[in-house]
Amino acid sequence: MSNFDAAPPNTHAGGNDDALETKGTNPMVPPYKNDRDDRVDMTAYEKSVPRWKRIYQNSLTQMMLLSVQAFCGPAMADAIAGLGGGGLATPQTSNIATAINYTMLAIVCLMGGPIVNKLGTKWALVIGAASFPIRGSSYYCNSKFGIQWYLIFGAFFTGIGTGTWYVAESGSIMSLAPSGARGKYLAFWIVARNLGQLVGGAINLSKNHEKGVVGGVTPDTYIAFLIIECMALPFAFLISPLDRVVRSDGTRILISEKLSSKQEFKRIKVTMTSKLIMLSALWAIWSFFYSGTWSTYLGTYFTVRARALSSLISPFFCIVGCFGLGFILDMKGVSQRRRAQYGLFLVVILNLGVYIWSIVMQVQFNANRPGKIDWDETLYARSFLPYFFVQTTGPLSQSYMYWLLSSFATDAQANVRNGAAFRCLEAVGQAISYGMNTQIKTSPLIGFCVTFGLMAAALYPMLLLVNQTPDRIPADIIAEEQDAADGKGVETQVVASDVKV
Repeated sequence: MSNFDAAPPNTHAGGNDDALETKGTNPMVPPYKNDRDDRVDMTAYEKSVPRWKRIYQNSLTQMMLLSVQAFCGPAMADAIAGLGGGGLATPQTSNIATAINYTMLAIVCLMGGPIVNKLGTKWALVIGAASFPIRGSSYYCNSKFGIQWYLIFGAFFTGIGTGTWYVAESGSIMSLAPSGARGKYLAFWIVARNLGQLVGGAINLSKNHEKGVVGGVTPDTYIAFLIIECMALPFAFLISPLDRVVRSDGTRILISEKLSSKQEFKRIKVTMTSKLIMLSALWAIWSFFYSGTWSTYLGTYFTVRARALSSLISPFFCIVGCFGLGFILDMKGVSQRRRAQYGLFLVVILNLGVYIWSIVMQVQFNANRPGKIDWDETLYARSFLPYFFVQTTGPLSQSYMYWLLSSFATDAQANVRNGAAFRCLEAVGQAISYGMNTQIKTSPLIGFCVTFGLMAAALYPMLLLVNQTPDRIPADIIAEEQDAADGKGVETQVVASDVKV
């Protein structure tokens, strides 16, 4: 094995890296204790637990329930953003509301680890799902009645609810997947979000397909989004606690002892200053930064029906791309670190091509203003394709980063804290991006160049992090150490709580 592939230091339980500590001498992290094995005796489990409950507690079922919520909530928000400026006549009001939304989301995500670890993932998801309909209703009221204050005021509360939901979601999606299928699970989640955009795009196009229409989309468009957003809440109530989930490979999710509220809030500083988060911080800010600029680009240069068409066709290539990345990240016979390197190279190269193309197009538009471009014009294809491809390269960047974070996971609570920190930094990037684009005179070229610069700045720290990726997930090592310490070896058992209805 070459030095390049050798296991890095401090990627196991008891190491010195704050991001990876779950036991040792740190007074803020009590020693890990577990009264059960990590692996379930599937024969006894099948005999003792009803079939419906086994299906319900299966990791794939739980991932599907999360994906349905992503379909109803964040995907509908993305579909509205896919209209360009939220579908309004001018993008500035939508950009102000979105900037406020992501500012609140960043604040909640910063505090989200302690909040979600105390509430539990289920109730955090319920609170978040209850806030989803505020977005659709606020855009409807602004479009129908011209009520701008509700759009901005609603963004404040949507940011709080969505932030809580995002933290719970990120911790769950990084914990649910079996170690050999994390890439595919994350691809499934990303695809669910894009299928939501696909449905939203079909709604957009069906109501906004007439040629020559300028201004905003019809108010009825937002009614359809509002109905779908309301459907997330029942699925949030169906989420099972993580400690009762059985993965498809027969393993359980590693849950450490709960910390006190004071200890949880102390962990915020430990998490935010850990090597894992510090090295990935710029990538997190960059990974969603593109959305504000490309949404403004779409709203500035394209007609209503062209923008509606874009929200329909943009998700198609993303579905293919995310599953392609998922298969690369789950390759058998290749070390986890090598897969991380392959994934980073692919994501950066694809984004580089899109950014260069976008900058070239915007320079041309600054020299010769194209007016509003419709889909039957010759300029449409080459001006729209950069937006089309960034709707794939952006989600690839996010899916890759969650896979990488989960590669360092020590337990489910660590996933929640790391996911909260990453979501917080993502939201900071989005708030800055949309805030920058609230300026009427701001050319999208500035946003393109800033996004390009952020990617370049994020690359070196990410290389350092990727080259320290452990060859095995630390949580798996911790579970084996616990089994060995208890003298149980490969002996397995069924948890008594599994037979409770």
